[in-house]
Amino acid sequence: MQKIEGVYILKNGVMSNEPKDVYLDKGVIADITDSAATPAEPLFATAGFIDEHTHGGYGHDYFEATQEAADAVAKFHLDNGTTSFVATAVATKLKDLDIQISKIRSLNKNYADMIGLHMEGPFISVKKKGAQPEENIKPVFEESDAEFFIKNKDILKIITLCPHVGNADKLVSLLTSLGITAHAGHDDSIEPEITKCVENGLTGATHLYCASSGLGRRKGDLTKYMGLNETALLKNEIDAEVIADGIHIPRSLFELILKNKGYRRIMLVSDSLSAAGMPVGNYKLGVDIDIYNNGDVALLADFSALAGSITPVSKMVRILVGYGIPLAEAVYMGNESPAKHLGLTDRGVLEIGKRADICLLSADAELKGVYLKGEKIK
Repeated sequence: MQKIEGVYILKNGVMSNEPKDVYLDKGVIADITDSAATPAEPLFATAGFIDEHTHGGYGHDYFEATQEAADAVAKFHLDNGTTSFVATAVATKLKDLDIQISKIRSLNKNYADMIGLHMEGPFISVKKKGAQPEENIKPVFEESDAEFFIKNKDILKIITLCPHVGNADKLVSLLTSLGITAHAGHDDSIEPEITKCVENGLTGATHLYCASSGLGRRKGDLTKYMGLNETALLKNEIDAEVIADGIHIPRSLFELILKNKGYRRIMLVSDSLSAAGMPVGNYKLGVDIDIYNNGDVALLADFSALAGSITPVSKMVRILVGYGIPLAEAVYMGNESPAKHLGLTDRGVLEIGKRADICLLSADAELKGVYLKGEKIK
């Protein structure tokens, strides 16, 4: 049995008043007791971070679907305190994605735990495609498409869709019946369409304020409608992914989201690409989209738009603490919130009986240590 001695526990958005000793045995948290230790500098222990939206890292995209790529992405996340992640695909034709998924099923899971797949598309908006490949976007969900989701329901965690695509409500209803989480995103939707999807089980907004719809009108209609940005802020049924890297979402906008949603309804996501953890230079999103890492963020190779982030969740937590957000609340957005959103019951909170995935942080949220299933990694 291992012991982490004299740490303050961050759990449920609050910090323990006194230091604790955390005992680890056989990959789980065996006990938490009062500590006699008096550390010179306080360390704060929390569950490992969970990233529900990431494409890659250390030079690889997960959907290269090779062992080398899977290991690189998982190691990038583990090195940065993310102990569980959902590997995310760009918009891909279902038949091609089915082949990629078949390859992914055969890969070993090393380093951070890949807990499922997130499909960004193909049922999204061309107008709000961002860095998504337009040729793969599908404007209507057809009855024959259901077979793909039924076949792969065991590995699919999240589907991002546009509520304006044809039969979006039927797609959401299918996903909900299969236990797959439905998100709105990359959309040109209006509030009535979003609400209809919420009524059928939609529970999330993908990277809010990034390729998501805002206030506007439909052609020939004088009525002004809320888009996803406003609807997500208003509706408690919708949890919000946020790329809190200070670039995709600047401080003032994050403060607006936080004021409306509260920290318990926000999931920090890296949306990290292959360029994450790598030097300035050229990389890929998916297998064939050219991107450029300028050292702060990833852009399309022609510099026409942001392509995604290179900032892991742990560094986003540190950015938020720099804004003045309490450490325990910033941490909650990086582990407990996504765990609750995805219905994960074995991880995401530092409690007896949970997986011994643990991060140790300084008072200003610098990552000081990482444990994966009780094994000290950093």
